[in-house]
Amino acid sequence: MEFFKQVCWVANKQQYKKGQVLFQQGEAADSVYVIKEGCFKLLRMTEDGNETILQIVGPGEMLGETALFRQDAIQLATAISLEEAKVCSIDRCTFEKLVKREPELALEIIRNLNDRLYHVWEKVSDENRQPTKEKILGLMIRLAREHGEVCADGTRITIALTQQEIAALVGASRVMVSQSIRELTAKNYLCREKRYYILRNRCF
Repeated sequence: MEFFKQVCWVANKQQYKKGQVLFQQGEAADSVYVIKEGCFKLLRMTEDGNETILQIVGPGEMLGETALFRQDAIQLATAISLEEAKVCSIDRCTFEKLVKREPELALEIIRNLNDRLYHVWEKVSDENRQPTKEKILGLMIRLAREHGEVCADGTRITIALTQQEIAALVGASRVMVSQSIRELTAKNYLCREKRYYILRNRCF
């Protein structure tokens, strides 16, 4: 993400504790954010108060770019930190000038949006055709690839997720998630180390 470094040179630097809100669904979308450290969950609240986690994003990824070139745009989701995080933020006007000056940065934004769209379609497809256990295993494999570190037992997912957050990610009830995790653990696909899940090597 060499070109995103240019964003941080002219951006405001902010630190967030676990559980803090970066931006709220429905508020004005007038800034772009680059994550330097930590992870955030992007979630939407439905009219009946249910929470759906759209994606988890980490270091080097950008947030807020979906509303970049729209007037009076609003945030379509809420971003909440899953751990201590550092973020660079830049106002829309300054960012647009930077994009016009650096075409390669525009390509990075397109790639970022393409990845985001791919994950959304993948999530929708999985929710329509897979049982909960397979959804959770697929989620863990994806998180291990994006946010994993090798350990003695396999790949440790370096994001501490609750069962309720996993349920919101895969579109299932917490009860079904709890049961499925027990089954995956019994079959030696998953194990738990303190706050973190470990994906066994047999899954890759």
